[in-house]
Amino acid sequence: MNDTPIDQLGKGAVPQPHDPRDFQFGVIAAAAEPIDWSKEFRLPEPPNENQNGSLSCTSQAVSYYHWQLRRKDYSRRDIYAQIYLPQGGAYGRDAVSRVVYSGQATRDETPDPAHQTETAMRSKAGISAAAEASDIEANYFSVAAGGIHSIAVAVRDHKGAVFGVYGNNIGWQDKTNPSPPTSQGTVEWAHYLYAFGYHTHNNQRCIIAKSSWCTSTHHEHHIKESYFINMTFDGWVVVAKEFMGNTQFIKKAGTSEFGFYVPATSEEAIKDKALNYGVALEKPDGTVDFSKAKEVSGL
Repeated sequence: MNDTPIDQLGKGAVPQPHDPRDFQFGVIAAAAEPIDWSKEFRLPEPPNENQNGSLSCTSQAVSYYHWQLRRKDYSRRDIYAQIYLPQGGAYGRDAVSRVVYSGQATRDETPDPAHQTETAMRSKAGISAAAEASDIEANYFSVAAGGIHSIAVAVRDHKGAVFGVYGNNIGWQDKTNPSPPTSQGTVEWAHYLYAFGYHTHNNQRCIIAKSSWCTSTHHEHHIKESYFINMTFDGWVVVAKEFMGNTQFIKKAGTSEFGFYVPATSEEAIKDKALNYGVALEKPDGTVDFSKAKEVSGL
């Protein structure tokens, strides 16, 4: 049933300070083909999950995303037990960075508790770095607050995105079609979601997000454009490992400069690969703007 009171459902997203070191997805989104909001677009929907009263929503959202990339049943506890904050909940960056730097174990490798209580989800029993390492992804990018266009581009081109929403109990009585708080003063909690589709809903652009409070009658949230005005935060896009190709970390000889070497056999290939690092090399006429790239010699 879809009648569990919203105040009894776990959330757990914790907004975090901006870090200027994050790669920005906005550069990639700005260079992407326009989104046709008049045509509904949906990726395959991940299997339903219910976090119950635990504060593991960041891990739930990222695990949905990772399922979309690999079609594997990932352990929510594997991530949450290693990133939860003392007061409960977690930062979104910590969840996506674990997938990139450490990987993620599946449920047959690191089982989740039958009932996902906060205490059970914090248990590190059986967590194995070796089990996680087989599913390490390539990179992650930050999506600026309010970036409904960037979220839609990520869904279409990178199999999704995760993002935070501020909410209150009144606005989320209808979990499928929630309303944003009227002001920061009416915010009661924060929650993390996985975006897997978009369309136009009640004449508004709308992101379709997977719920982590699934029941027999509820499985998705429609987060409309009005929500993205000032009630979303900390969006993240994961770049799958196969997108990066044969990338090598390098140091320029005789200097303190470091960087990446990304081999490509054509100008089209180098434009695509550069976008994975948040650098748009394509000029309006379709040629490569090599002024944005540095040739590294004397390695």
